[in-house]
Amino acid sequence: MRRIARLPQMSAAGIAVMARALPRALPVPRRHHMAVAAFLVVVVTYALSPFMALWSVNDALLAHNAGALSSHIDWSALNANLKKDTITEILGPPPTNDDLPDFGSAFAADAVSHAIDTRLTPNMILDLAARMMPPSSRSVSWTSLLSSISAHFTGPDRFEARLYSASGKPEGILRMKFEHWRWQITSVTMPKAA
Repeated sequence: MRRIARLPQMSAAGIAVMARALPRALPVPRRHHMAVAAFLVVVVTYALSPFMALWSVNDALLAHNAGALSSHIDWSALNANLKKDTITEILGPPPTNDDLPDFGSAFAADAVSHAIDTRLTPNMILDLAARMMPPSSRSVSWTSLLSSISAHFTGPDRFEARLYSASGKPEGILRMKFEHWRWQITSVTMPKAA
């Protein structure tokens, strides 16, 4: 307080002249600069989030953690897509409007639907992944990981990752959707049997 009291009294015009005379070493950040920086942080975070979700799914598979894996799966969408793909693979394309379906197709569709409803669980997916991933693939380097995946956004809230083997052969397609503030797997497409 004493220092402030010792300062000479200056008029408003004197303060304005002094302010103009002082050099500006650093520009003062303006509100629009802060808004642009915040926007860029949000966009970069959103762009990286599906890759982080894929990393979490990979960690859950390697650790055999059903709870962590389950949180990254939209079970209703995954069930519906697997049923549709499996029924199409078994029965072929649906008949046109003027054709009658084959006699056993309704039974086969119901059997496939029931099997997926009762058998598709996080533990079944973990067991399947353990069988499909040899122990040598459990420690993956960044270069081999980046060479075995091709990923991109297919929409503002949709993401697709194509998986390839070391020889470059397609292994599957994993589709994700941004729902409930997280990326969730909605579809897994495996390569067609030859």
